[in-house]
Amino acid sequence: MSEERCEDSLQELVEGIHGDERNVLLTLARMWLTAAKGEIARKDVAAEWAVARLGENKASLLELARRGYLGHCEGCWTGKEAELGELVATMQQAIGTSLSEAP
Repeated sequence: MSEERCEDSLQELVEGIHGDERNVLLTLARMWLTAAKGEIARKDVAAEWAVARLGENKASLLELARRGYLGHCEGCWTGKEAELGELVATMQQAIGTSLSEAP
C-alpha cells in the first residue's frame, strides 16, 4: 500500500471513531505494527506491541481496547475524548513516520 493511500485509509478510519473506539484503536495498532515491522498480527498482539511504545496515559487507553477485544472488560469511552484524540494523533504520526522510513 502506498503512503498516500495509507494516509487516506487512516483519515477515513479516524473519522469513524465515535461509537467504534475500540475497533479503530486496535486497527491503528495493526497498521502501526505493519508499517514499522512489515508484519501482520492479530489486533490484540498488535495492541500489546504498540502499548510498549506509548507513554503510560496513552498506553492505558489502548490496553483498555485490547482487554475489551479479549473479553476481559467492557470499554467505556465517555469522558475520554481528549485522551482518545491524543492517542489517535500519536498513533497516526507513528504510522506516518514508519511508512516514510520503510525501504
